[in-house]
Amino acid sequence: MANDDSFLRTALASAKYRDADKTRKMVLETINHYKGLKPITDTFVFNNGATKVLVALKGTIPVIYRGSTYHIPVTLWLLDTHPFNAPMVYVSPTVDMRIKVSRHVDHNGKVYLPYLHDWKHNTSDLMCLIQVLIMTFQEQPPVYAIPQAQQQALPSMQQPLPPYPTPYPQQSYSPYPPMGGMPMPMPMSGGAIAQPPQQSQSAAATPTFNFRPSLISAGEEKVRRRLEDAYLSTEIIKTTGTQLRDGQQKLEIMMKRLSDEKTVLERNIESCQKECAALDEKILKSTTEDNTANIDDAIQAPAPLYKQIVNTVAEEAALEDTIYYLSEAFRREQMDLDQYLRTVRQLSRRQFLQRAILRKCRQKAGFAG
Repeated sequence: MANDDSFLRTALASAKYRDADKTRKMVLETINHYKGLKPITDTFVFNNGATKVLVALKGTIPVIYRGSTYHIPVTLWLLDTHPFNAPMVYVSPTVDMRIKVSRHVDHNGKVYLPYLHDWKHNTSDLMCLIQVLIMTFQEQPPVYAIPQAQQQALPSMQQPLPPYPTPYPQQSYSPYPPMGGMPMPMPMSGGAIAQPPQQSQSAAATPTFNFRPSLISAGEEKVRRRLEDAYLSTEIIKTTGTQLRDGQQKLEIMMKRLSDEKTVLERNIESCQKECAALDEKILKSTTEDNTANIDDAIQAPAPLYKQIVNTVAEEAALEDTIYYLSEAFRREQMDLDQYLRTVRQLSRRQFLQRAILRKCRQKAGFAG
């Protein structure tokens, strides 16, 4: 595993793969699960004649056919844009095998699958691709064996059909499932080979396959991931919904509070407008009447206590002004020091008394402060 990791790091970096780290992790996960596949590097020849050194997974994948496990040789070429583009998958038969052309495999061994056509880099991966290959090959095997007699009679056909345009080293593989009515030798104990009885052409009917268990097994992992993603999405939606409901309740409380404050403000505005109208009326009336009225009559206290407060405040303010002007007179040397101190002392006693009376009156009237 360490050697494969080191090999992949060097090969992917040398081939300048777009997402080398993700590709390496995907390949290591695949070869760790499918021991028959190994990473290689080779030159791939495209249809337009261009060549490119690419990393590929070459080897065999296990396919269960009629209760026995066979190893189908495949090569998965990873483009330098992997995993943003799907791999190119080929079946690579040995000299004693032939490609069985079908709607999934052409005469060059190239594999065509909806999974490859609908490849998405964020949801598709090599593990799922191999599982789909296994299910597809269980339903319709991509190769068949050539009888030994035919191989001896046709030595020129011992080489495989013209392969896809890339060089591959030849290697031996385990037996393959028979196709087209051509039986394969099956291994027996002791190393002997038992040839199955010959069947007539009418008896070699196309077999039917029950791939439901394999389909369930292959799709289990992908479905589990999808369910986990759906569960996480559902939890996120629930959390977001709870937050939105809480926010809605807070907004409703704020709207009600603003509505109450608006009602109070409208009431205060109405009251102020009435007061302004009354003041305007009084100002207009005062301009038309005789201005010889006593200024003290302009303030009408509603109770004797309030009248005492008004008088106390007025007297205390008058004393404050008097002390101020005495200080100015002393500063201008219009009065001597003894006269200034004697007069300020008397006025200060009187001012203190007025402040004490004012404080008691305010407490009695219930004014703050």
